[in-house]
Amino acid sequence: MTERFFEFLVDPSGKAPRNLKDSIRRIRNASLGFRESWLSGEYDEAHETSQEAFEHFDYLQNELLRQRDIHKTDQSLWPSSQFKLGLDSHVGSLLNNISETESAWFGQLANGAACMPENSVLEPLSLEKALNKLKHRDTVAINFVLPSSGGHKLYVLTNAGMGQTASLSEIDVMTFCNSCKNATSYI
Repeated sequence: MTERFFEFLVDPSGKAPRNLKDSIRRIRNASLGFRESWLSGEYDEAHETSQEAFEHFDYLQNELLRQRDIHKTDQSLWPSSQFKLGLDSHVGSLLNNISETESAWFGQLANGAACMPENSVLEPLSLEKALNKLKHRDTVAINFVLPSSGGHKLYVLTNAGMGQTASLSEIDVMTFCNSCKNATSYI
């Protein structure tokens, strides 16, 4: 067998797999479709669209964090690399040290009515942190809001563990997609 078709598994050039850009595009399109379905009351369709989007979120976070780990091995280049700068871009807000009371409050919010607890002290959420929060998310503590001005914000609760405190992340999906697209251009 002389011809081998491994490109779908491993890119022999060591570059990013071709489907990173496709996954970013699919998340962007899913966000738009989700918004349309939800606002028109087609909740089953919105749920299916959300499930499909999370397959791509999972792929992106795995691949981009793997690429980060590869790039970090060269500590002489890492601190000033364009890829690191892409991962440092802000994609939302983060509330660290969320209390059990706040977690329970968040869990009781109606679908589509997500928000941060009142008087929260928020910090900027970088793409790198968002990828980690998506990776370690509580799969039943995810919610969203569709602002009247447009867009789609995803809220992700991450339980404490692995030396990290519990947190609540607010991710602007379009900003996330744009930041992923930018970061992947430097892989």
